[in-house]
Amino acid sequence: MSKGERPLAFWIIVVFLAISIILLLLGQTMSVFQYDFTVSLGLQESADQVSDYGVQVNRAFGAGDTVVYVPLLIASLVGLWLRKRWSLVTTAAAAGVSAYWAVTIAFMMAFLAGVPGYSLQPGLEYYIFLGAFIVFGVWGIFYLIFRGDALLR
Repeated sequence: MSKGERPLAFWIIVVFLAISIILLLLGQTMSVFQYDFTVSLGLQESADQVSDYGVQVNRAFGAGDTVVYVPLLIASLVGLWLRKRWSLVTTAAAAGVSAYWAVTIAFMMAFLAGVPGYSLQPGLEYYIFLGAFIVFGVWGIFYLIFRGDALLR
């Protein structure tokens, strides 16, 4: 690989970060301000599916993602693009949040099944989406530990 050429892992990470930023801004940030709009986009569940309480939990996750996760993703994307050493730290943090967030949501859906007021029946698309974040997060952390410097060359 020549000096200017980026490894495949760089492009996988950058594309994942960019897509995640867009999805989070539309689905999570927007849910804080216009929850019904995010439901109409299919990026949040309606109160009929998750209850009014569930809507507020979703909005709280949206606020947390907006304040912590989205800035980490943006910093990681910019830092990796500019080959900044600190981007390895922000990208590792973002990978950790990605895995943690997706595992938490998967267990919430499992534990909430059958709870009065909660009728969401997650389809395969939920598990593909969550699986992608878990795989990215775990793979990303290990990649950064063992080969992270390759992203900066």
